[in-house]
Amino acid sequence: MIKRIFAALLCAMAAACLSGCAEQTPPPEEHTGTRIALSMSSRDQFLVTVETSVLEHAAKNQVDCTVWDAGNDYVVQMQHVKDAREQGYDALIVNEVSPSLTRGILREAGAMPVVFVNREPEMSALTVGKNAYVGSDDSEPGRFQAAWLNDYAEENELEHLDIVYLTGIEGQASTIARRESLMDHLKIDHDFVYDSTAQFDRAKAQVQVGMLIAAGRSFDAIVAQNDEMAIGAAMAMQAAGKELCPILGIDGTIVGCQGIRDGMLSFTVRQPGDEQGRAAVDAALALIAGESLDTVSGVTLGEDGLSLMIPYEPVDAENVEEYIS
Repeated sequence: MIKRIFAALLCAMAAACLSGCAEQTPPPEEHTGTRIALSMSSRDQFLVTVETSVLEHAAKNQVDCTVWDAGNDYVVQMQHVKDAREQGYDALIVNEVSPSLTRGILREAGAMPVVFVNREPEMSALTVGKNAYVGSDDSEPGRFQAAWLNDYAEENELEHLDIVYLTGIEGQASTIARRESLMDHLKIDHDFVYDSTAQFDRAKAQVQVGMLIAAGRSFDAIVAQNDEMAIGAAMAMQAAGKELCPILGIDGTIVGCQGIRDGMLSFTVRQPGDEQGRAAVDAALALIAGESLDTVSGVTLGEDGLSLMIPYEPVDAENVEEYIS
């Protein structure tokens, strides 16, 4: 008798448990609408402009966009790609840590469309109809910087310039292209009395230029591969009580343009981060829909059917207010 009662109690408890579990565990929620993931290599003032533009344009198109920051870590960015695929995102936009990741990213992405933005990937790995690259011709800013220095030397009747050159991340396509273009178009006789990477970082540039000044090194101009390093160089000169020499940057960020207005910088080249972010979203939507990239507006589609290019613009004291306003 006791055994029968005990068995009955066990059955009742099991039934109650099953009933309770059914009530407490709703079916998994299914995502509706288009979802895009954005993996950023890191965040600096310019890259935040690209990120913000992606988010704003995605929202405008009623697209859910999730942003991840890789912190310049290869492994973290590869995990972003895996997460995007496994979580069923419709497309992935990538601002690469390094072009050496391109093939791995595409393998991990599988059938998911991938759009690279701002930093040029290994283009030979991309496939028309599945991938795209949105960016700007990185040979342009070096050419513009060289033209400014050539004009400056001519206007001031200078026969030679000693130049400090601060470069970006080594091995990155933009770093290489900006250097080669500057070298190709710099006509004034010159020496690079200091030539080193500051990794697009303001603090690193400030430290390096400060050390040059402390060591008694002289120079006529500072050329930096982005505005953050240019501002860092200017801050080092100001901290040392030195009169500012011509300092040239790239990106045309708000801080860079304000630096020109305030007399800290002489010149920058605006990189269209807003436009790059917008075009990256449009390219992702086109790939998701199976449409040609020639539907993306405000860009020039390359002959490869993959590259969506937006031009740089030179900025100096004469036109800087257009970019601040």
